[in-house]
Amino acid sequence: MKKWRLCFGILLSVAGLVMAARGVDFRAFIDVLGKVQLAWLAAALCLVALAMVARAYRWRLLLFPLAELRLARLFNLLNIGYLVNSVLPLRLGDLVRAYLYAELERLELVRVLSTVVVERVVDTLTIVGLLLVTVPYVGLPTDLGRAAVSVGIVAAAAMAILIGVAASGSQSAEWFAGLAERVPLLRRPGIRDKATSALAGLSALRSRSQMLGALLWSLGAWLCTALEFYVVMKAMRLQLPIVAALLAVSLSTLGMVVPASPGHLGVFEYLTVVALSLFGVAQEVALAYALLVHAVGYLAPMVLGGFAMWREGYSYAQLQEAVAQADAKGI
Repeated sequence: MKKWRLCFGILLSVAGLVMAARGVDFRAFIDVLGKVQLAWLAAALCLVALAMVARAYRWRLLLFPLAELRLARLFNLLNIGYLVNSVLPLRLGDLVRAYLYAELERLELVRVLSTVVVERVVDTLTIVGLLLVTVPYVGLPTDLGRAAVSVGIVAAAAMAILIGVAASGSQSAEWFAGLAERVPLLRRPGIRDKATSALAGLSALRSRSQMLGALLWSLGAWLCTALEFYVVMKAMRLQLPIVAALLAVSLSTLGMVVPASPGHLGVFEYLTVVALSLFGVAQEVALAYALLVHAVGYLAPMVLGGFAMWREGYSYAQLQEAVAQADAKGI
């Protein structure tokens, strides 16, 4: 992994933490954390696991038309990927779980990566949709509103392009072959086969039922996450509406499109503090909440990912090797 990417992510996270903690009364901050009800946090952890189940179902739909896909294996590899995302920057875990699945099922890496790309686009569209639901209830700052709309437009355009490429099928392959003849960089051995595999990974986009199912499972996953955020509010005795949790989820998740440090530390906290400030929550309380909900989201992948590594028979050294191989092949 290139050092400049890690350095950039760390700087971005430090900046986010500084902005989130600026002017905070740390005695009040510690006092707030001391009153957390732990039973609610256990419920929040269960909701994280439920969201991961929904994402596993979605991934199986996007891997269409591959047959006999084991949901348990997809669930385990997803959790391993999220574990890697928690300790390494730039969502490298997405690449790792695609690499692991491709190795286990003897598939081309680009075939599986195509489904991960579709996942990310579907996630972005879902989050922007949830953010729009909050608009009638809270006045978003103009700059945040514009940024969200811009991200939504880009995601919609990306989805339209992917659907168009998937629908054209052989025509897209022929167009790429013609382009490869004119561009020296694309004449490398095997590049045409990789393009064909990438197109195969978009097969689900040609099926309305598969895509509708993927969208519904995506919505279910993010609603579970919103409930997780809401339950953590209950743990802190915050009397806020569910729309506050939706806004916090939407803003903090949209912030993850920016490269950051492992777990998006700092960026997540700053955007969550901004979201709660729109509901009049004091900065000390908002920062305590942001750190607590982030800790829940960090602990769950550690537990689930560790269990998944055991179930799939991976050691720490093997996972390190998988990270190195995925980084070398995918970037």
